Amino acid sequence: MNYYGQPNGLNNGQLPPQMYYDDEATSDEKKEIRRTFNAVGAALLALYILIIVFCYAGYRAFSGETEYNEYGQAIYTLADTIVGGCFPALTAMLVFAGYCALSRYNPKELFRTDKLNGKEIAKYVMIVLFLQQISVICTVIMSSGLYSVGLEVAGMNYVFEHKPSVYAADVIATIILAPIGEELVYRGIVLRCTAKISQRFAIFFSAFIFGIMHGNPYQFVLGFLLGIPMAIITIRTGSIIPSIICHMSANTIASIPTVVEYFNEDASFALTVITLPVFLIVGLVVFVSEAVSGGLKLPAYTAYHKKRTFPILITSWSMILVTVLYVADLIRSIQPIAELPEISEMTEQAARFILRS
Repeated sequence: MNYYGQPNGLNNGQLPPQMYYDDEATSDEKKEIRRTFNAVGAALLALYILIIVFCYAGYRAFSGETEYNEYGQAIYTLADTIVGGCFPALTAMLVFAGYCALSRYNPKELFRTDKLNGKEIAKYVMIVLFLQQISVICTVIMSSGLYSVGLEVAGMNYVFEHKPSVYAADVIATIILAPIGEELVYRGIVLRCTAKISQRFAIFFSAFIFGIMHGNPYQFVLGFLLGIPMAIITIRTGSIIPSIICHMSANTIASIPTVVEYFNEDASFALTVITLPVFLIVGLVVFVSEAVSGGLKLPAYTAYHKKRTFPILITSWSMILVTVLYVADLIRSIQPIAELPEISEMTEQAARFILRS
């Protein structure tokens, strides 16, 4: 069995067969599937709790009182950037290592290279960047809608302290650590485990969890949209290397304006505006081409799978609990605007923030 519980990975370029069961799941089968969901939920709960603990301890130990500029924006120092950016990614790696130890899973399977194809990976990178720009448009629409009723998404209104070390720490956390840590958990645990039950379900389920764990509606849209193609190529190749590359590419595009901002603040947002139509057009061409050629074809989702996914998922205590926590965080992120800024400022902050996954 390979990464997804299939015998031999790809079959003549087609998606591998899935595990099919008898029409009605037996009691033992339901228990086994429920254990799978509980294991995934327990890993996510551990990640959720440990991030809170480690980040709280880190802020208490290394970060001083938050300072604000004349525009009321929080100023992120080096300590803030390391704790808020690096700690969650490192915690994800720790949780993944713990999961592998407890389940006796060999993580080398996640990094297989026998099915990798550079051309296919490049196509999926462009699809991910295309969907990233779609999420920017969705965010601008949502931001304007929230603004019109006096609401905003908390945590967006910040700037980095103008020091090279702060920007360097943000780039390391965003481009290197976050993609590796998050892919290990959301494609390496969530997708891998649930794909053994149903690949199509696993694709959308892992994308949903990846989106909602970000804790705000803007990045939920981003994470969900990007999570779908990253899950598809992970299933097609049996490796998380392509999804890590896609994730790094998306976060690199997100970090370029931040780096440019260090030298020229006005050019930063202008660069974001310029790149949006470029990746929209090029990415759309690639997306349509792949869709027409069948490159984005999803695995089957039959009556067999339907009886073994949602009906059993909703009986998993750990998945219910972690989903409630994620949803609560998302709802709490929407707050009344204390002081109404210009709509252009709101849109700029939202567009820049959404790019990060």
